[in-house]
Amino acid sequence: MTAREYFDTMKTVLALLLTVIVVVLPTAQTSQAAQAAPAALPSRSTIVQAARSATDYFYAHNGGASSDAGWKWAPYFMGVEALVQETNDPTYRQWLQSWGTRNYWTADAPSSPTSNPDSRAAIQVWQDSANVGVNANLAPSDGFMAEDLSLAPNRYWWIDSMFMGLPLWPRWATRTGKSTYQAKHSQFYNFLKNDGTTPVRPGCTADGLFDVSEQLWWRDCKYVGQRDSLGHKVMWARGNGWVIGAMARTLMVLPPADPQYTEYKTMLQTMAARLAQLQGSDGMWRSSLLSPSLFPAPETSATALFVYAMAYGIRTGLLDSATYLPVITRAWAGLSTISLKSSGFLSNCQGVGEAPAKPSTTTSIAYCVGAFTLAASEVARLSGVLASDTFGRTVTGALGSAELGGSWTAATGFSVARGVAQLTTTPGSTRGTYLNGVSSQDTEVRTSLNLVRPTTGSAYIAVIGRRIGSASYGARIVVAPSGSVKLQIRRTNSTVVDLIVPGLTYAPGNRLQLRLQVTGVSPTAIRAKVWKVGTAEPSTWQVSKSDSTAGLQSVGSIGLVLYSGSNAVPSPLVVSVEDLWAGSTR
Repeated sequence: MTAREYFDTMKTVLALLLTVIVVVLPTAQTSQAAQAAPAALPSRSTIVQAARSATDYFYAHNGGASSDAGWKWAPYFMGVEALVQETNDPTYRQWLQSWGTRNYWTADAPSSPTSNPDSRAAIQVWQDSANVGVNANLAPSDGFMAEDLSLAPNRYWWIDSMFMGLPLWPRWATRTGKSTYQAKHSQFYNFLKNDGTTPVRPGCTADGLFDVSEQLWWRDCKYVGQRDSLGHKVMWARGNGWVIGAMARTLMVLPPADPQYTEYKTMLQTMAARLAQLQGSDGMWRSSLLSPSLFPAPETSATALFVYAMAYGIRTGLLDSATYLPVITRAWAGLSTISLKSSGFLSNCQGVGEAPAKPSTTTSIAYCVGAFTLAASEVARLSGVLASDTFGRTVTGALGSAELGGSWTAATGFSVARGVAQLTTTPGSTRGTYLNGVSSQDTEVRTSLNLVRPTTGSAYIAVIGRRIGSASYGARIVVAPSGSVKLQIRRTNSTVVDLIVPGLTYAPGNRLQLRLQVTGVSPTAIRAKVWKVGTAEPSTWQVSKSDSTAGLQSVGSIGLVLYSGSNAVPSPLVVSVEDLWAGSTR
């Protein structure tokens, strides 16, 4: 072989090697991600502060005070609403009020045979705002939703539409009690998954937008089968972020008994598994999921949406914590260090589009900030989380196993069905159930509940924040026949603080939110507040007590205790608990 022939041969070999490297790049990137040792999540306060920084900066520098009700701003204000829940900051509540009032609480476009879900995304925020104490006018939304019942399935023809519109339908089914709304979300989803054709994209075939082999979604039928310059399928990261985010937001409001619940749950699990394989070594994803080298900069909006859905999945037990917590820990590290700048500017957001493209380091955009804040809100709930339960199972004679926190102790008359824990007791009887797998000194517990108001006697519902043996610290709600509500601090079987909550009257159909903190030792600080769901959380603790009783100055478990007065009517007393969350206050 001559020197020239040898040189030509080596060039050919090198070219083949480079081709192989390019083809396997997604796998190589996955390997790097899998080998990266994840750090622990930062504290809840640190995560929430990151969300506040990004949200505040964008509002001040990008026209938040004059924002419209379009699809770009809707995810941003979803994030603002999440911050209201996390911080109870009246500033964010006022932003929601101003946004709705300024836009007359209307959708972004009038109803018509061609209206689309992008113009309806704000309605999700209008309804959520009403649940956090905003004076939201939902009458226009009722009109839009009623008229949109006539929309043909092909009005949802691109995958972004799932995030913008899908969660609305189960919300309005619950709001109105009409099954016609319940049927629409599955109709739109199944059309996208199995058909996807639209006059907007002439010439498409009805192949559906879900690619079974990749376990990912094509953006719309135009892209089905389309390959990029590296020969890979064009799988757009943010588009798939909208889908998995839609699965999370729809499951949040969908009754577990709904026929479509299993489909959405399985889709979230399927996508999470595939996306975890494609995570970058810096924790973030690229705009092109299968060809990350085409746009090598990390992309914020997709990463944030993936984190939002996966963190929700972990919190609710849909995803295995041991598998996915390292994934979102790496991702949050990337979002909070690469994307978020010290000023609050959020970088690396891809602009408006429908296909992979280079993200910007100089311009941010509302939906990207909203996705970041939504991700932060779910990640914060995992930082220091001790227990989480949305009761998405069916159990009798006990509450079964919490999604996080272990098994509830057995309790006669307690059961779980349709996303609600039913706690039942007879007059003069006390029944309780505990998560003995939780062991914490500084503990916060939050729960929401409702009951049939007694006509005689009183109903007593306690949340236990520290239980050691048979001794405990907790907060108890007492509902009288008049509807007046007492909030008590309890030490084992003794009431140490007793307050009739001013301005709070419980009526049939109301739901109560209770928040309890038990912190420190010798002394231990116990404080609590209660309010009606749909009103603003009180800005201060309504009851508080410092106590140093021996035997209670250590770590303990949490629980729920129910008591019915000896002459209480109706009998038995039934309390419905809709959710419970417990975490460290540190």
